[in-house]
Amino acid sequence: MFNITLIGCGEAAEALSEPLREQIQGVWDIKLLDDSHGMRERIESLNMRPADSVEDAVSGADLVISLVTADQAQPACEAAAPHLKKGAVYLECNSCSPGTKKRNAAIIEQHGGKLVDVAIMSPVNPARINTPLLLSGQQAAELCDWLSSHGYNAKYFASEIGQASAVKMTRSIMIKGMEALTAECLLTAKKLGIDDTIIASLDGSFPGFDWMKRGGYNLERMAQHGIRRAAEMREVAITVAEAELPNEMTQATVAWQQRLGELALQVDGEDFTQLSEEILSRRV
Repeated sequence: MFNITLIGCGEAAEALSEPLREQIQGVWDIKLLDDSHGMRERIESLNMRPADSVEDAVSGADLVISLVTADQAQPACEAAAPHLKKGAVYLECNSCSPGTKKRNAAIIEQHGGKLVDVAIMSPVNPARINTPLLLSGQQAAELCDWLSSHGYNAKYFASEIGQASAVKMTRSIMIKGMEALTAECLLTAKKLGIDDTIIASLDGSFPGFDWMKRGGYNLERMAQHGIRRAAEMREVAITVAEAELPNEMTQATVAWQQRLGELALQVDGEDFTQLSEEILSRRV
């Protein structure tokens, strides 16, 4: 049985940790430094132990699973690495560029551990452990088998760190970019009073896509998770730059995701009309 540490206890960690909780020796989240967020209570409600520090969480662990926001992936790695036991495996599950994953791998290896690059390929809810996971790295095939034995939907992709994340980051150009285009197009249409006409025209061009339903879903995703998505898209922009290509479209996606996320709407459902009116009432 592995001793497991969990770094980060957000939505993804809650959804993906369930089969492993009996083996998780401690959970560290930066929000434990100021528990006005209720993080300690959240961790305890999941029948896991809040650690007193990152050192307390990581020391002695065979497997460290990092599930933090994209902008915290490298700081979390740098904080955990000095406390790793020799031979520990660091499961880097965050939405980062291939370059960030490679830098984190170098940090982990300097301290005697090994990093496996994990890309979470779709929203973790409602799929939870059925969420597709793509793995790369020297230990990826072995970890893939281990995850699969615990019920995860894990697939080996490549032996090179960063390749799994390259797939996720490149895919996000389209997925999160479509969300941003949806917001700009349909909110403009709503503001001009032509949304019914625009949606009908789009439905005619893309039969079966159901732009009213997709528009509501995309706006809900951005309103609920825009801050986190913007952080991911900054890493996507870095990925595009690492490929020596222009990234203006991705930078614009960052702006729209951040903008809607910062509205901090209390979202209830995916109704396009309700969501668009609420967003426009905030003078987005």
